[in-house]
Amino acid sequence: MVYQSSAQKAEDNQSSGIMLITVGAIGLIADVFFLVKNPLDMPMFNKYLTCGVMGALFVLFFVMGILAVRSYKIFKGKAAEEDTVLEKIKAWSEAELTSDYIDTHMYDDDEEYEQLTDKESLFFKRSEFIKKEIMKKYVNVSEELVDSFIDSYYDKLYGDEN
Repeated sequence: MVYQSSAQKAEDNQSSGIMLITVGAIGLIADVFFLVKNPLDMPMFNKYLTCGVMGALFVLFFVMGILAVRSYKIFKGKAAEEDTVLEKIKAWSEAELTSDYIDTHMYDDDEEYEQLTDKESLFFKRSEFIKKEIMKKYVNVSEELVDSFIDSYYDKLYGDEN
């Protein structure tokens, strides 16, 4: 699964919530109009059954929209926290995890030292080392958030090698 930041989740919930509330409100208005005017000249039982089912559906849309907007507010708060943590990780990484430091120390914990030469193996070894160092420094940070950060940070450090 691809990591999705809280800011992206907030944006998705906001747009979904607005759409669901709009569709629910317009649908309820149309349902009431259909119930009162009966433009299709349906028998009474069919009219009430149709309006009841459609009304329940539009109420459900409206309620789900309200819940999505409420979730938007929650994710917006989490996004601010995530941004703060990412800024701290970025500042620490730029100060401590330079490309020279990573290349020098990434083999420290290996029992068997093997010099890697291909780009793919180097990428995985370096990424593993960066993640281990960040997780040591910031214990309670989500691994998915760290993985997402490492992808962009690795490109910044070693982008010219690819």
